[in-house]
Amino acid sequence: MTTPTSRNRRSPEQASVTAVTGAQACFHCGEPVPSGNPFSAVIEDIAQPMCCPGCRAVATLIAESGMASFYRQRTAFNQKPAPDQEYDLDHYRLYDDPTLRAQFCSPGEAGTEHARLLLGGITCAACTWLIEHTLLREPGVLDAQVNLQQQRLGLHFDSALISPSRIFALVESLGYSARPFQASAQREQIEQDYRGDLRRVAVAGIGMMQVGMFGIALHAGDLQGIATEHQTLLRIVSLLVAGFVVAYSARTFFSSAWRHLRRGSLVMDLPVALAIGLAFIASVWATATGGGEVYFDSVVMFTFFLLLGRFFEKRIRRRHALACYDAESSLPLAVTVLRDKRWQRISRRLLQAGDTLRIRVGETIAVDGRVRVGTSAVREDTFNGEYVPRPVSPGDAVFAGTINLEGSLDIVADNLYENTRLAALQHSVERAQRSKPSIARMADRLSAWFVAGILLITAITAVIWSQIAPDQVLWVCLSVLVISCPCALALATPAALTAAASALREAGVIVHGENALEALARSRLLVFDKTGTLTEGQLQLQQTVPYRGYQAASATTLAAALQQHSNHPIAHAFANIEAPTEVLNPVYTAGAGIEASWQGEQYRMGSEQYCRQFAPDLPPPPDSQLYWVALCKPGQPLAWFGLSDRLRPEAAQTIREAREAGMTLALLSGDSSVAGHLLASELGFDHIGTGLSPKQKMERVRAWQQQGHSVVAVGDGLNDAPLLSLANASFAVASATDLTRAQADFVIDNENLLAVTHSLKKARQCKSIILQNFAWALGYNLTGIPLAAMGFVPPWMAAIGMSLSSLIVVMNSLRLHKSPT
Repeated sequence: MTTPTSRNRRSPEQASVTAVTGAQACFHCGEPVPSGNPFSAVIEDIAQPMCCPGCRAVATLIAESGMASFYRQRTAFNQKPAPDQEYDLDHYRLYDDPTLRAQFCSPGEAGTEHARLLLGGITCAACTWLIEHTLLREPGVLDAQVNLQQQRLGLHFDSALISPSRIFALVESLGYSARPFQASAQREQIEQDYRGDLRRVAVAGIGMMQVGMFGIALHAGDLQGIATEHQTLLRIVSLLVAGFVVAYSARTFFSSAWRHLRRGSLVMDLPVALAIGLAFIASVWATATGGGEVYFDSVVMFTFFLLLGRFFEKRIRRRHALACYDAESSLPLAVTVLRDKRWQRISRRLLQAGDTLRIRVGETIAVDGRVRVGTSAVREDTFNGEYVPRPVSPGDAVFAGTINLEGSLDIVADNLYENTRLAALQHSVERAQRSKPSIARMADRLSAWFVAGILLITAITAVIWSQIAPDQVLWVCLSVLVISCPCALALATPAALTAAASALREAGVIVHGENALEALARSRLLVFDKTGTLTEGQLQLQQTVPYRGYQAASATTLAAALQQHSNHPIAHAFANIEAPTEVLNPVYTAGAGIEASWQGEQYRMGSEQYCRQFAPDLPPPPDSQLYWVALCKPGQPLAWFGLSDRLRPEAAQTIREAREAGMTLALLSGDSSVAGHLLASELGFDHIGTGLSPKQKMERVRAWQQQGHSVVAVGDGLNDAPLLSLANASFAVASATDLTRAQADFVIDNENLLAVTHSLKKARQCKSIILQNFAWALGYNLTGIPLAAMGFVPPWMAAIGMSLSSLIVVMNSLRLHKSPT
């Protein structure tokens, strides 16, 4: 039965059905609900009546996918599920419904569509490879890209050849969950995976402590003697605990190995699963027969340490996935639009091309369009990095994501979000992200060869020992699998990267991404943005030039008084100057300046043309490369104020240290003023580019990369995000926008550019440690595998050797906490 609240929230369709039949209507399909029917589904926190289990199942799936708003937007009831589908939640035909489909699919060119799905159950790069290659073999799928960090699947498909329901079913058949991507659903999915991983690690840890205690007693008994009944009891208890750990915590290794085997792929989880499975089965056999060795403690310890390493890796990915920024989230949820000859507040998603919007002072513009009424200035550093706003008037274009600063505007919408300049910027970020995974794919191929080699060696060993000593085949093969288990090899890189990332974190640098340090270590070209990166990103008063005996201090005080009434970036330069508050009747002229009265006289402050109307004999601004604004009163010029974006105090030292480290230096800036060239010449850059759009910056970087250069980029603005994603390694300063911080490999948390060169030194030290780790791991495997295959290494010694080799790798990596030489 529904609650009174749910009855008050019936849809119009429900009300009409109730009026005709006298019975409650099913919230999903609209059919009458039988009296005493127990079925209901919670939609947007309200229990809604359902006529059957099938409708309840489908409605629950929609709600749990974060798509409950579908029911508010539909224009008719849904079709009732077929009886054979009523209890099956694995059918995704509801996502073919046009209304629901529009919430996660967007139209492309020539009948294609783009879709974003949220994935559950993916753990590593091998999972992304499996999903992408499976989907790309499907007719109609033009492109499939999995973002491991955000657990997001981006698809480009031909809607005439394949439907969304087929895509959902394919992903589900691989053993992963899929749902339409939404930020709230993403957070819920990540939190759910995090809790599951934590439970598995906790169970394995508790099991390791328990089985370890029993293992010590058993090993001591082997040396000093132990009663048979006591040995049997300890083995049985160890079997029960280890069995639960293997079934619950280690299940992820078995499921991953089997999932990839079914698709013909070999991954590192396969030898891990074989080692755990064979060691456990052999120990069970030894317990049942009363002979041979048991390795329950090694099995549980092995499981715990592998899960713990993966848990910390995923924890880092989870933290940054939750922080990752979607450009669309910067736009307002509601807008003021002219509908039916009156202004209304509606959802931004209900806008249509041709609508007239009113943008008040301080609001973010929600769509690309053209100004119809009003004059103002808009801040566009989102796209061009310039801190001086652009004046706009009727007929001028404005863009989504920019901020209206000075006056109210009425604009006519040209494009909705999907076709805006801001969306194109976000797509550039995502395309640039997809240009990196070649390293990950190469690692997958190498790991597959390594696993194949281990399995081949194990098989050859089994054949040979079956002829020599059949009773020793299992134990010798188990020794080969355990001693060759690629723990040290697998830890060689991540242990060093984790240690280096930890050391950098203590120094105020947050490291994102698995390949960042390696890419930084081999880079030789360093690219800087100017505004907000090399400079502080805020206008500062550099020079005051008074006229006709007027005092500089008096001019500055009066300018500060006038700017108290302005929200233009110029006002920041006077914000810390003490000024009188008796300024009256301030009037702001968009793109020109401000006029107000003080002590009975009128004053103007702003551009040369604006002030010259008040004081025709205003002299030209001084001949220096500053941003100049004038102050005057009727018929009398008072002063010129020179403003600039001040260079960071540590910028020169950073450039010098980078050059000493052998880096080639480049400046790519969106600022088109001559200040960029002057700054680059002063600091000694090798390559200079100013007035560049985000696309042009990316073209420069791509050209360098095609020439064989590994590029490091440093930036701060939203316009730098595509560049940072494309670069081989990238830094965002602490004041950077959310999107820029999310796309950067390194985030400087202490506003000190010297962190760039410190990170470079640490990355090169990390590369040296990784090479040492690989040398040890490979040497250990090349020595240990032949000895195990010849029967000289029993399984217990193989387990100890495997653990010691991993420990040596970890201890060597911890040297990265020392300062780089």
